[in-house]
Amino acid sequence: SLYVGLNFMDVTEAVAYVSVTGVGGTLAAARFVEAVEYYHAAFDHYFITTIPDEIAKLDTGFFVGWIRTGRSINVHSAASAGLVSVCRFFSAAFAPRSSHFYTALADECTVVKANPDWTFEGDVFFVGTPAPDGSCASDTVPVYRLYNQGMGNAPNHRFTTDLQLQAQMRSLGWLAEGDGTGVSMCAAR
Repeated sequence: SLYVGLNFMDVTEAVAYVSVTGVGGTLAAARFVEAVEYYHAAFDHYFITTIPDEIAKLDTGFFVGWIRTGRSINVHSAASAGLVSVCRFFSAAFAPRSSHFYTALADECTVVKANPDWTFEGDVFFVGTPAPDGSCASDTVPVYRLYNQGMGNAPNHRFTTDLQLQAQMRSLGWLAEGDGTGVSMCAAR
């Protein structure tokens, strides 16, 4: 038998993923993890992360000003066939704002690593790659990458699987980046 207990004192949202294989079997890892999206109104910036400690600090206000948008993207936590790593960068070169940048493109990752304004933080999750027309495999969904074009004197990117949200952001002056209609990666369904 399996017992999972959770204490929900002052918690507004909780997600638990458990998979049990066979009688007396083993616990299996979740197929994917969520890249949780946050927004900082004073910066007008978006940010995603899969890192549990970072999520906890963002949710408790340790990093002041960030709130969940209620959106997330399903990504893989481990490499497997058909997936590529997503590298993450950080820059404080745009003070008082800082920014993170994510890319699933190996060439783009190499270019940004050579830019002294950006610090490589590591490969943080894994995704599929779109075809040149922006289409994704049938078991995945397109992830649209949007760039704020440096509005507010600091670069920022937003990632979404919602085509209507992408259109809304474009109407606000954000630029679609990626293949086809701005698809930069393919996420788990």
